[in-house]
Amino acid sequence: KAGFVHTPVKIGECSGCHNPHTSPQGKLLNTSGTELCDRCHRNIVPENARSTHQLVAEGNCAKCHDPHSSGNKAVLLKAGNELCMDCHKDVDDKIKKVRFRHRPVNENCMNCNNPHASAKFAFLLKEDVPALCIKCHKTDTPSFKTQHMNYPVSGSACSSCHDSHGSDKPSIIYDTVHAPVAEKKCTQCHEEPGSKTP
Repeated sequence: KAGFVHTPVKIGECSGCHNPHTSPQGKLLNTSGTELCDRCHRNIVPENARSTHQLVAEGNCAKCHDPHSSGNKAVLLKAGNELCMDCHKDVDDKIKKVRFRHRPVNENCMNCNNPHASAKFAFLLKEDVPALCIKCHKTDTPSFKTQHMNYPVSGSACSSCHDSHGSDKPSIIYDTVHAPVAEKKCTQCHEEPGSKTP
């Protein structure tokens, strides 16, 4: 009766996952969790993935998905970030305490991260930094250039200064960022952007 039903359950194919008579696996499963889910969901983890969610690597699909039905899309046990924060308590605690949160963190972890694996990028990222960041942060706008004191940072690693989840400092700058950078006083030591020095 739940809004989202796992396809084998929906079509009455219980024996696709369970042996009706006997099994060395708990709950009369045909095989272990990882192998069982992989039979239908082979492409969840790309071959030679750069990063894989630990739960997926361990075959703990049921930590996130209900194998039968759920009120949440993709038969997830909980909706949105609530599910992610069940395990990622450190991130949850941090973003609850900081003054400034990165908007995608408030909206959905999946804006930036793949829940299963990332073919090419670390930390389950959908794209590498800065390509991921510039999907939302338009580097050619006057406000972006002003925020960065007209220095050409569009190809830089954004996460070297900005915390991707949140910070107590405006513009989600790390607490450990070099003070003149945080205070936008780069020209105390550096020439103006674009200047030609001999």
